[in-house]
Amino acid sequence: MTLNNVAFALLNLFVLDLILLLVLMAIVAALAGTKRAAYAVLKRNFVGYFGNPTGYVFLCIFVFLTSVSAFWPYEFFNQNLATLDQLNYWFPLIMLVFIPAITMSIWAEEKRQGTDELLLTLPADDFDIVIGKYMAAASIFTASLLFSQLSTFITLAVLTEGTLDTGLIFTTYLGYWFVGLAMIAIGMIASFLTGNLTVGFILGALFNAPLAFASLADSISPNKRIAEWLASSGIARPFDDFGRGVISLSAVGYFVLVAAVALYTTMVLIGRRHWTGGKDGNTMAWHYIARVLALIVITAGAVTLFRNWDYRKDLTEGKVSSLAGATKTLIQELDTDRPIVIDAFISADIPEIYARTRYELINLLKEFRSEAAKRNRTIEINLYDNIELFSEEAALASERFGIEPVTRMVREKGSFQQKELILGAAFRSGLEKVTVPIFEYGIPVEYELVRSINTVAQGTRKRIGIVSTDARLMGGVVMQGMSPSQAPKHPLVEELAKQYDVEEVDLGAPVTAGMFDAMIAVQPSTLPPDQFSRLVDAIKVGVPVAIFEDPLPVFDQTITPTGMPKQSPGSMFGGGGPMPKGNIHELWDALEIESPGTPGMQGLFSSDLVWQQFNPYPNLERNINELWIFIDENAPEVEEGEALSENSVITSKLRQVLCLYAASVRAKDNSTLKHTKLMSTGGRSGLLPFNKVQQIMQGATTVAREIDSVSPGLAVAMTIEGAAAAAEKKADGDDSSKDADKDAEKADSPAAAQGIKAVYVADTDIMSPVFLQIRADPKQAADMRFQFQNVTFILNAIDWLTGETDFIEVRKHEPIFASLRMIDSVKEIASSNVSKRSKEFQDEYDETVREAQEKMDTELKALREELEKLQKESANGRVPPDKLQAKVQAFQTLQEREQTRLEVKIAKSERDREQKIGDIQREADQKVTWIQNQVKAAAVVLPCIPPLIIGVIVFASRRLRERENISKSRLK
Repeated sequence: MTLNNVAFALLNLFVLDLILLLVLMAIVAALAGTKRAAYAVLKRNFVGYFGNPTGYVFLCIFVFLTSVSAFWPYEFFNQNLATLDQLNYWFPLIMLVFIPAITMSIWAEEKRQGTDELLLTLPADDFDIVIGKYMAAASIFTASLLFSQLSTFITLAVLTEGTLDTGLIFTTYLGYWFVGLAMIAIGMIASFLTGNLTVGFILGALFNAPLAFASLADSISPNKRIAEWLASSGIARPFDDFGRGVISLSAVGYFVLVAAVALYTTMVLIGRRHWTGGKDGNTMAWHYIARVLALIVITAGAVTLFRNWDYRKDLTEGKVSSLAGATKTLIQELDTDRPIVIDAFISADIPEIYARTRYELINLLKEFRSEAAKRNRTIEINLYDNIELFSEEAALASERFGIEPVTRMVREKGSFQQKELILGAAFRSGLEKVTVPIFEYGIPVEYELVRSINTVAQGTRKRIGIVSTDARLMGGVVMQGMSPSQAPKHPLVEELAKQYDVEEVDLGAPVTAGMFDAMIAVQPSTLPPDQFSRLVDAIKVGVPVAIFEDPLPVFDQTITPTGMPKQSPGSMFGGGGPMPKGNIHELWDALEIESPGTPGMQGLFSSDLVWQQFNPYPNLERNINELWIFIDENAPEVEEGEALSENSVITSKLRQVLCLYAASVRAKDNSTLKHTKLMSTGGRSGLLPFNKVQQIMQGATTVAREIDSVSPGLAVAMTIEGAAAAAEKKADGDDSSKDADKDAEKADSPAAAQGIKAVYVADTDIMSPVFLQIRADPKQAADMRFQFQNVTFILNAIDWLTGETDFIEVRKHEPIFASLRMIDSVKEIASSNVSKRSKEFQDEYDETVREAQEKMDTELKALREELEKLQKESANGRVPPDKLQAKVQAFQTLQEREQTRLEVKIAKSERDREQKIGDIQREADQKVTWIQNQVKAAAVVLPCIPPLIIGVIVFASRRLRERENISKSRLK
């Protein structure tokens, strides 16, 4: 299968290259038909270059340098992405060596051999000669680049097992080609000025150096604007689009216009022979200098124009350099009078797990800049990349924006180590400021950027009200018995505060429509009856509410289950007694839903709990049971788009959500509201009564024993929309009910016209802090590879309630990055082997400790029994005290000696276990390093062999032709 993937990737690249080559061949064919002299010059120079062994030596050097730059740096494997970032960094320097090697002989060799006069007296104009020479050099460079591309592509295809991004590699090499076209044209000027090959090489490198090193202008010029202008005039800025897989009109225009200016300058230098000796020679010289300068100005203006009205096409297969449609809409809607400034700080040494985040962050910031310029919006981006932790930029990040170095425990180069990194950004617009101290690698980068930009751009935020319940999302004092403890603020609140104004609501007074854009009520059944009724009234008058009601909270056991009485503080010691709770049926009636279950004491209701036989994580098998509900499209007997409904923007394109000990909900018969299932179980699922689950949790039975029926497709969450039912109680004949009149009056009010809008989730564990930790750091349990999207589901639900659906679309936009799968598989196998062997070593250790303990107990048993016998006899006065005391001392001495032996044995076993685990881990790391070194060696050495072989063949054939008509006597 891997070979098929590699072959298919090569075929895709071949098709793209073939299209480009056909276009180039059509241009050459047109040249051959209309400019025969130019074609003759092209053919002569091209055949002459590759008919000489020296040409293959330069080709070998070029391929060697590109392979070393691409694969030899440690950053390539540390980044673990199938990109050419390292080659992109070194490519300008490689071109300063290779391009002058091509161009140095274009004119200098003609002058040295004296054939330049013959060439310039051909029946052709100056343009024919210049374009023929130029296209010959471009053809030589194209052939060399294709060979380098093939060798690089094969290496990446093997490393990625054929899953690399063909579009990214093609556009990157297309960018190299355009860079070469511009530098060849400049090198031709240098070659024309001298008849010495060495001088031609040096001048070619010097003339191209300003373009290659313009990106370093900020380290030379103290003026920021001048440095920015100089940097944008070099090849690095326009090439950057190609290196990220984007073909842009501005970049293509830049290289074409630079090449055109250089070629025109060459034509001026050739044409000077026509007027340099005349009486108007000096005047003509200034005339042509003015022409060249005017052309340079026109080029600069055209490049600037292209940047403002740029056409861009992302050719990457994973769309890693594309913005979501919602993101583009947001940029379009930005206020032109409120410029936005983004200061991003990225340290030089980034751990592997953050390499993709760094790559994506840089990509997206550049796309934001381009998109804003295209839409005439002002987004100023100050990107401080590759900064040191002690640099001035790091000090600026800390002092001005509060972005501090963050320490992470990572495994690199065979050992765990604490590593500090900076990967944050600050967003400013007017007086508004938002800071992202670190872009955690598990959180979508585009979402963080869009949310922060939108927050500072709007100036105002929507309001979210957190209902004060036993869940204590805003923090507070928790009474556990008579011991109070401080509960921290839930991390979900901090996540919401990045986008909304979040405040606590105690429901001491009614909540009217418009007070909050949405409310969140976690376990509302714990509210006192009066506050619970106010929550229901708020829902009826159209306040959007997210409700999380759990029949049996697991992660936070201070939350009272739906069907259990709420105990007052101190009741466990006999005081207080149950506290009144809201009637959950009042809420369900308002939402026109019901939950299967059984009535309990004191008018409470215990919902049945959902079970499902599906576990996508076999390593969790020992720690979970069927009451862990994995909502997943891969669950048994689930039709596509049902587990996580494609009918709702909240769950569309989500992959997996985990609920624990959840209930199910369903719409009531003859409901007038619109109910949309969000999360549903598969075919192998059903319900268990609450009392049965309690027995299971106490260990009295198991889920498997209690399953007696199947109920497929149970909904765990749903949305409810529509107009509230007016005078329902009157319809039942209770015309005298004041409550019914009150409800009808509310239903007829203008506020109620917006109708009910709610999300109901029959679980609170879905928002446990552990899911936010997994979202930020999904590799903390490397053996599991969790795919939980609980946090995304909750944020989507809140955004849907507030109408901020653009953010939902941004969260769903996930670029696909090609990683080095071959290295990943080696690491995975090594890690699996380490885990397996570590378990074996742990079992050996446990067995050794157990045997040592049993041996000690056996040796002490006889003495202990004798001592117990003496103690009984001593109590009857039959044994002297001194004899008993001696026996006690002997027992204690033996016990201490055996305990010391046991401790020594345990310590030795621990050392042996740790040593063995360290050895197997070291072997695994050495294997990974050996594979990487093998790849480096093969990638560098193998591509050099073909051009060397061809060069030897060409050299041998030339020598044989030279000796053909020479007599044997002269060969001696």
